Amino acid sequence: MNVLMINFPAEGHINPTLGIVKALIDRGDSVHYVTTKEFKERIEGLGANVYLHPNHLKGITPQKISNIHEFLQIHLKLSYDILTVVQKLSHSIQFDYVYHDTFGAGLLVKDYLNLPSISSSSSLAIPQEQFLKILENHMDPSSGPSPEIEKENEVLTERIEKCFHVEVENPFQFMMNTANLNIVYTSRAFQPGGEYMDNSYVFIGPSITKRVQKHDFPLEEIKDQKVLYISMGTVLQGFETFFQICIDAFRDFKGKVVVSVGVATDLAKLLPFPENFIVRRYVPQLEVLQHTDVFITHGGMNSTSEALYYEVPLVVIPHTSDQPMIADRLVELQAGYRLDPHELNIKKLKEAVQLVLSNAFYRENAKKISKSFKEAGGEKKALSTIDNYLKESLVD
Repeated sequence: MNVLMINFPAEGHINPTLGIVKALIDRGDSVHYVTTKEFKERIEGLGANVYLHPNHLKGITPQKISNIHEFLQIHLKLSYDILTVVQKLSHSIQFDYVYHDTFGAGLLVKDYLNLPSISSSSSLAIPQEQFLKILENHMDPSSGPSPEIEKENEVLTERIEKCFHVEVENPFQFMMNTANLNIVYTSRAFQPGGEYMDNSYVFIGPSITKRVQKHDFPLEEIKDQKVLYISMGTVLQGFETFFQICIDAFRDFKGKVVVSVGVATDLAKLLPFPENFIVRRYVPQLEVLQHTDVFITHGGMNSTSEALYYEVPLVVIPHTSDQPMIADRLVELQAGYRLDPHELNIKKLKEAVQLVLSNAFYRENAKKISKSFKEAGGEKKALSTIDNYLKESLVD
C-alpha cells in the first residue's frame, strides 16, 4: 500500500508517528511523509520517502502567538504548501489512504484526494464538542483578530479553496482533524473519560522509539543514585528564572539532579552549578528516565508518557495548550503533583518533590499506568485496526 502521511511540523506531533512509520515499512508498505527538513533525517532513517515544505512554525513559540487567529494563519500557510506538495505527488503516486495529525491540513488533503483518512492524535483525544468548549473558555473576547490578520486569513483561505477545490468548513478544523478512525497514543485508562469513548478511538499506548542521537551524557554517574530529572521541553523558552529556582531548591538534594535546559537558555546567568547537578542542553531522555525517581516537567504529552512508561511519578508545572489537561489527569490518577507556574517558589518546589518521593502511592500509580500502556497493543494493534477499517471502507 502507498500511505500518505501529513503532520504538523513539531516534535510532539512527529515523534509519536515514528513507530507507525517503521511498522508499516517493516511489513512492506510504502510511506510517503510530507514534512519539513528538521525531521527529514529521522523519518528517512526508517525507510520512508520524505517530501519537504517550508516550515512557517520555525522560531514560533507559544509565547510569541498573542491570539488564536495568528495561530490559524500559520496553519493556513502550512496547509497551502502541503497541498501544493500533495498535488504534485498525486500525478505520479496512487495513494491508498491518508494518515494525518489532528492538527493541520489532514482533512483538506483527504478531501483533495478523495481518500479514506485516519487521524493521529498526539495528545489526549478531545471530541469536537469538548474542543470547541475549551476554545471558548480560553479565548479572550478582547483579543480578536486585527483587521490585517483577518483580511490575510480570508485571502489565504480563498487561495486554498480556489487552487485545490476544497472547502475550509471551519477555521478550527486545523486543530481538530478527527476521522472515522482515530489512533491515540495513550491507553484508554489514562484517557479522561476513555471508558465512555466509542470504538472510533483506538488507544494503542505511547510510541516509545529510541532516538539514534549521539550524546555525551554520563549515564554511569546516575546509576544506583536517587535521581531528580528536570526538563521543560523543546518549545517553551526563557526559563532562566525557573532553572535558578531549581538550583536553589536542590543544591542540597541527596542524589543527582539532571537538568535539560534546551538550546535557548542563557547558561551564563545560572553558573556555577552545584556539584550534584548534571546540566546539558540535550539529555537522552529515555535513558535518563530509566534511572529517575521524580521528574519535574511542563507536562507535554510525550514527556509525560515517557515518564509513566518507565514508572516515574511527576511534578507537573503546566503552561500552555494541552498541558493543564494532562496535569489534571495525573493528579486525578495520583501519579503526579501539580504546581501553578505563577506561584512557583523554592519552598513549594522542594515540598512537591519531597511529597512525591515520600509517598509510595505516586510510584505505584505510575506503575499501573505503565502497565496499561504496555498492554494497549502498540503499533501491531494500530495496523490491524487500520486494515479492518480500510476493508470496511471498500465495502461501503
